[in-house]
Amino acid sequence: MAESKAAWDQVGEDFRALGRQVKQHYDQRPRPEEPGEPQGGAPESREGTPPADRRKVDEALQKLTESLEQAFSALGDAVRDPQVGEQTRKAAGSLSDALTATFAEASERFRKK
Repeated sequence: MAESKAAWDQVGEDFRALGRQVKQHYDQRPRPEEPGEPQGGAPESREGTPPADRRKVDEALQKLTESLEQAFSALGDAVRDPQVGEQTRKAAGSLSDALTATFAEASERFRKK
């Protein structure tokens, strides 16, 4: 039991390290400027501006789109980073080791019964 617990602790540490590396790439991405008026085909009122509710929805969708673009760009940068690749291999290896230890311990318990 101690062997599998140690192995799972290592999995957690390796994946936390991987997460820190991906976050670092995300934090290094340039942030888009705050959007001004929404772009696109929002319906206009008589004064020539979109209704307030529609404008708020458009702004929220624009911010969401920009955030997703940043996240995926950071993930793409992280995937190309050799250090992240090494950490990914390390995390996958520790996951494999933890599964092996867990199944070995479970198998041993079944054999004893």
